[in-house]
Amino acid sequence: MNLSDGTVLLLVGTKRGLFAFTSSDRQKWQQASGPMLGGSPVYNGILDQRSSPRMYAAENQGFFGSFVKYSDDFGETWKEPSEGIKFPEDSGRKLENVWIVQPGRENEPDIVYAGVDPASLWTSHDRGETWELNAGLESHPSRDKWQPGFGGMCLHSIVPDRTNPNRMWVGISAVGCLRSEDGGKSWEFANKGTRADFNPPEARYPEFGQCIHRLVQHSTNSDTLYQQNHCGVYRSHNGGDDWIDIRNGLPGDFGFPIVMDPHNPETIYVIVEAGSMEDAEHQRYARENYPGQFTVYRSQNAGDSWESLTKGLPSGPNVHIGVLRHGMCSDGMEEVGVYVGTNTGQLFASADRGDSWNMIADFLPPIYSVNAAVVGSG
Repeated sequence: MNLSDGTVLLLVGTKRGLFAFTSSDRQKWQQASGPMLGGSPVYNGILDQRSSPRMYAAENQGFFGSFVKYSDDFGETWKEPSEGIKFPEDSGRKLENVWIVQPGRENEPDIVYAGVDPASLWTSHDRGETWELNAGLESHPSRDKWQPGFGGMCLHSIVPDRTNPNRMWVGISAVGCLRSEDGGKSWEFANKGTRADFNPPEARYPEFGQCIHRLVQHSTNSDTLYQQNHCGVYRSHNGGDDWIDIRNGLPGDFGFPIVMDPHNPETIYVIVEAGSMEDAEHQRYARENYPGQFTVYRSQNAGDSWESLTKGLPSGPNVHIGVLRHGMCSDGMEEVGVYVGTNTGQLFASADRGDSWNMIADFLPPIYSVNAAVVGSG
């Protein structure tokens, strides 16, 4: 895959491998490669350009194991780490899935993080060649009380504070948001104000046990965070000490992804799904946007109000589409591009901040994740 500077690259993790799509103008797209990694399930794929370009992929082969693999030639060949993610034998724990690979801060080009099930944080100090377990989170005193969500006990969101090298947040389903202020040596819960509607009324606001689905940090105010939750959409202005419900007219509580425009960080995008907490069977099994009209929702005032974005998105009685927690992203361009991959194999792109959409691929395997990069901009 030969890519010139300025090319937008989409890495699409699916149930049957990693796919790459490219465009020089965000109007015409081509499938550049795929399925990579032998058609194995890939929960997450990302291009890291902090030093020389390196792709990472969270490959989960079931019986054959889970791996963070990397490629230095844009997916032509892939390598395994010399020392991968493996729990100590005396821990009694076994790696189930790798959910996310997260490059570290811009000034730490060798550091990469991974989040896995069972919920744990792993760090590589050599660009994915060796991995070590974060002992502070592993030994958290409440760990034996943590409970999994429907998808397992997955650590799916990793947010290294770009302005404070000692501060980081993680999101775990169904444990909640945790924050470290000492470089990962210790962790505290940051869930105040987020609901757990699946609990009895007297336990709707626990210290932990909320089912966070995705977590992102404001691009200019490091104390501001957004999250999409099993029970609402939230904003924090104090690093997670308190959360404010910003559903504000959205048609549902439940959704997986949340995405921010980094150049206009009060602009955020979510997708919410049909059903309610009273409709537990629907919530558990349907995992679909409101039937009849696939809709992305945009707020341009940090969640104070929302607008429906539907131009170019499918509608009709047979439209039953779901989007998973890593299935939406933005590309970081000045006029931001937004991309959505569905659990029914469609890939949608907008080059105008979500005002209009085009389907750039169909008949893909169910999509787990979409990550965008502008080649040469790292």
